[in-house]
Amino acid sequence: MVEPPRLFEALLRGKHFREIPDIICRICSLCSTIHRVTALMAVEKAFGIIVSSETYLYRQLIVLGGHIQSHALHLFCLALPDHFNAAGFADLAKLAPDLLKRGLRIKAVGNDIQETIGGRLIHPVNVKIGGMGQYIANNDLLRLQQSLKSILADTTSTVELFSSFATPGPPLPPPVYLAVKGENAPPLFGDMLTTSTGIAVKGSDYRSALKESVSDHSNGKFSHFGDANIAVGALSRLNMDIRLTEAAGKAFDQAKRKLVNGDMWQNNLAQAIELVFAVESAMEIIDSLLQTGHGHSATDSILTPQGEGTAITEAPRGVLIHSYSFNSRGYCVGADIITPTAINQAAIEQDLLSLARATEGAGEQEMKFKLEMLVRAYDPCISCAVHLISL
Repeated sequence: MVEPPRLFEALLRGKHFREIPDIICRICSLCSTIHRVTALMAVEKAFGIIVSSETYLYRQLIVLGGHIQSHALHLFCLALPDHFNAAGFADLAKLAPDLLKRGLRIKAVGNDIQETIGGRLIHPVNVKIGGMGQYIANNDLLRLQQSLKSILADTTSTVELFSSFATPGPPLPPPVYLAVKGENAPPLFGDMLTTSTGIAVKGSDYRSALKESVSDHSNGKFSHFGDANIAVGALSRLNMDIRLTEAAGKAFDQAKRKLVNGDMWQNNLAQAIELVFAVESAMEIIDSLLQTGHGHSATDSILTPQGEGTAITEAPRGVLIHSYSFNSRGYCVGADIITPTAINQAAIEQDLLSLARATEGAGEQEMKFKLEMLVRAYDPCISCAVHLISL
């Protein structure tokens, strides 16, 4: 995969700490929420800021909204057309309009959560360093809760739909899974990077285990955890025992045969199960917010930096790492951002090579179609997901 250089890390150097979250969420419009939340957490660690429990709940809620939006978009607009031999979602609208409408209903609720909590849909502004800009009125929380209830059946039907599809290609080498874990942390958050081979590293020590390298054929960095090509994302989270909600747990139990130790062909099914999980979790968080009073607002006080802050979270596509260091005046002197697609890049290339070898002798169009489906199974950043394979 070939992508132009983004240069965001260099762009952040010399910027004041309060500017960091506003700038870095521009790294991706689709995932701007999780980038902002992760940046906030990293900056807060560098300054020793501890947010209120209510602020933490709001962050969990807006992150879940991002997962709902992202998974629905990927499953229904990028992955599903493949199963109908459709050229894209516009073609799918003719072949399976009700399915596409279902996906757009689910996605709209994820959008609404992010816009309501974040102040706007893309590049949210209401989640801030130390707290919230404005707290959300109970009637808006109740509206979101009703919307979530209205799509729960849609998400369980989505699991049934993706469970019904045959595996698109031959078996692939089983990946080494990597996910964020934390003893007392809610799902998608934590302070440990943990692999399916039993390696666990503190998030703040990620550089000791996660090594990046540059390839001659790509502007993107390749990440390795020890000697392994690791995989992150929904399938990894399910295999690393993410705490599932009731309906999501039942869906996982029914699909265990495909998912446990499964290859990345099963990642889309795992995303469908996570849709159920995200909807149920968001409803539970809203219940908690309705029962609590408003906590502290965002801090405007003068703060003293404590050096470096690192935060790790689970973006829709997998493990996301933000790390920043600041001088005594609060200006950024170092930035390191590792995205899920960067982590997955070596595994994607390894699987593409394995698939190409397994389908050697097939026609060019058939091989191209299978290779493109495999890339989309990983759900890389949108531009990668729609690039054509050159044979």
